Amino acid sequence: MHFLDRNQVSTPACLFNPPDGRTYSHLRGAETEEIRRELLALQGQRCAYCERRTGDQRDHGHIEHFRDQSGHDHLTLDWNNMFWSCNDEQTCGKHNDKCCKVEGPRCRFEPADLIDPAVDDPETYLLFVSDGTVAPRSELDDYARRRALETIRVFHLNNSAYLTRAREDALRPFTRSVNALIALGAEPFRQYITSELQIASEVPFGTAIKHFLTSQAI
Repeated sequence: MHFLDRNQVSTPACLFNPPDGRTYSHLRGAETEEIRRELLALQGQRCAYCERRTGDQRDHGHIEHFRDQSGHDHLTLDWNNMFWSCNDEQTCGKHNDKCCKVEGPRCRFEPADLIDPAVDDPETYLLFVSDGTVAPRSELDDYARRRALETIRVFHLNNSAYLTRAREDALRPFTRSVNALIALGAEPFRQYITSELQIASEVPFGTAIKHFLTSQAI
């Protein structure tokens, strides 16, 4: 999970000044396609929450409302409330939707307690660990820590065996390279870290890779 700058893409035309009473369910296929296209560009064809790569077809993911449609009718056509999420039923947007629909303390949450990746910088809250897990950063105050923990819980970022393994697998080539380069001296090691950090933001699970490389550079 990393910061997404909506200024890097265009707001879909269908979301400008919608008439009163129009909701997301009224959009035509070409309009949802425009939204999907801009979200894919914004997110580099990765899920906004887990950062796994998704395809560019409609059934490779879904348009996710950060604040659910049933409880926030006035935000169903709000561009700032939309992300592209993977279709994993156990994590990310799908798991968020389940939490919204389930009554009881096990799933109930306040949307304001979640990290919005287009408003907040998730990396100031979350640390991706080399074993594939995600943890709140140690220096957070109580409120920020609660937001980090709620984000991890609601999007199921730390309780999916697939995600943990996928992050660990993504880090494995970098772990091997770091171990090999240490023996060659400081300069080749530094050059490698610098080079890889420049492209980490463009690949699946890039934040986990970035955090690992940064920890090695210290």
